[in-house]
Amino acid sequence: MSSISRRLGAGIAGIATAAAVVVLAAPQASATVDSITISGSDPHTVNTEYTLTANLSGAGIGLLVYWTDNGNDLSGPKVPWPVGYSSITWKPTTAGQHLLTCSQGGNTKTIAVNVTDPSNPGTPGGGNPGTPGGSSGSASKTLGGLLGGLSGSAGS
Repeated sequence: MSSISRRLGAGIAGIATAAAVVVLAAPQASATVDSITISGSDPHTVNTEYTLTANLSGAGIGLLVYWTDNGNDLSGPKVPWPVGYSSITWKPTTAGQHLLTCSQGGNTKTIAVNVTDPSNPGTPGGGNPGTPGGSSGSASKTLGGLLGGLSGSAGS
């Protein structure tokens, strides 16, 4: 192999490396989820429809938007329309905390919403929560028995 061929090969390899560095160093089209809001007011309840709305900005404002509830897809990919805005209808079917997330590009924003089921008193926030500070007595009886046994053996 001649020295000209080696120099030419080294030059092409150098140009390819420089091009790869430029591509990797180029900023990605950024998208920003600025805020998420939910219609209605607390308490949010099961089987009630709410509107989730996200305000979007950044150079990647036209990228697809994804909505999830506790990691589960709510809508599939959505085109933000009008530009800078995305909304979906959400109807929770379970009580408890829901982490609602909007993602666009590499940017996400999450809000936590507590959902209650007024027809089921055993759910978080639903029905009568019971007496604060009350106890069934079983733990205090067990603890009292243990402490009583310790204090009785202290004099031996």
